[in-house]
Amino acid sequence: MLSRIISLKKWRRGLLPVYLIVCCSILPLQSWLDGAAYSHSSRPRRLVIVLDGVPYQTIAELRAEGRFRRFKNPARMISMFPSLTNVAMIEILHAGDSPGYEDHYYDRESNRILGTIQDRLQGGRFIQGTFRETFDYHAPAFKGALAYVAAPAGTVAVAHLDLSAFRKAFREFGGKSDAPLFVAYIGETDSLAHLGGKKLLKSLLRALDRSVEELISESNGRLEVEMFSDHGNNYAEYESVKLNDAIDGAGFKTEKSLNGPNSVVLPKYGLVGASTLFTYPENRARLAEVCAKTKGVDFAVYQSGEDVIELISGRGRARVSRDGDRFRYEDEGGDPLGLVPVIADLKLRARVDASGFASREDWWLATMNHRYVDPLRRLFDGFSKYVKNRADVIVSYEDGYMLGSPFLSLFAQMLATHGNLLRGETEGFAMSTRQELGEAIRGYELNRLFALDKRRKAKTYFSGEGHCQLGPAMAKMAAGDE
Repeated sequence: MLSRIISLKKWRRGLLPVYLIVCCSILPLQSWLDGAAYSHSSRPRRLVIVLDGVPYQTIAELRAEGRFRRFKNPARMISMFPSLTNVAMIEILHAGDSPGYEDHYYDRESNRILGTIQDRLQGGRFIQGTFRETFDYHAPAFKGALAYVAAPAGTVAVAHLDLSAFRKAFREFGGKSDAPLFVAYIGETDSLAHLGGKKLLKSLLRALDRSVEELISESNGRLEVEMFSDHGNNYAEYESVKLNDAIDGAGFKTEKSLNGPNSVVLPKYGLVGASTLFTYPENRARLAEVCAKTKGVDFAVYQSGEDVIELISGRGRARVSRDGDRFRYEDEGGDPLGLVPVIADLKLRARVDASGFASREDWWLATMNHRYVDPLRRLFDGFSKYVKNRADVIVSYEDGYMLGSPFLSLFAQMLATHGNLLRGETEGFAMSTRQELGEAIRGYELNRLFALDKRRKAKTYFSGEGHCQLGPAMAKMAAGDE
């Protein structure tokens, strides 16, 4: 009996590369068949394509090649902090708050970490009741996990499968719905940036450019297309931060629950440039100090009051305050965010009041090209918006450093990541065939600019169906449930 179970597991694992090869081999035929079917539909419509983790700079380089020529100039899209998909997409879509900053999160009420790889593979919990449910197209959830199998070749295969499935979904939509807007989410661009780097991501984006050209041509030029990404990705060689060792070495205890006065919960999801930590309020200051001294940490922040954030860095300290929609930065030595010259310029232009506060818009304009874009608002949003279980301490890593899932680190050599407050990991893009967007926009402005509140699902959502129910089967394997 035992040998039979082992044999079954090996057979299922062996199915994965076969599955990828078969699916990729039918991509050209599927694309031709879908195009032929769509050519009979001439209804004008608008298409919004959401790309996970595509940096502005990559799009700018492709534009210089002559790609995406139908579009107006791309704008830099300034993401949330931490610059992670869940919180970024909720800000953009004006969706309901997420339980956590990412799908693997600490739940205060149950005092435990929720969200597992099995949830992602099954698809239900990963999709239902989240912002993902509002997309007209979202790939089956298990494909995101498949991208880490035999990377980067497996990542490339899954990414092109995602692109092909999107085209099929949109063309089917043409004959099934009278909805004026179709919103598609292509998530494998982020996996490809992480695991394949700039070269392979650009290759996929060139294929996307060709797909957009086809769809516009098939509509006789009537299709309006808009695209954006939720955050950037910084291309670099990455080193893992030994944050657990530093925390435990300082007398705290990293655990999966808050069990004692020195407990710290550090959820690890993906392999990213920021971390969220949970502890008791009296531990926040000392925990932030410990984190800030760790190699690879840019800074650590915590709230000392509802409208006050303390920022600690190896370069110095600062206090960030909020008064309604106005913000103040007080350098307490070392100017860790490099904002003292910015404040001097704001004062010269009489944009700072007697208490040292300047408006949200003044800070935005003054820091639009700073290494930390719009930092004060984004720091406060990280503690006060879009998340139900809010962190006690948030750590932002230096470029080239990351922390995350030990499971994924077994499969992945990271070539890019996102999460921190710096520009490379923060800046996504936005562009449109119908309107100019300016030099830079904030995530929350996209809903209005792209009229995303007019979206309504077109019943072409595939997640949960999958091919041969491979996703649920993989979930059972991960759980050891035969």
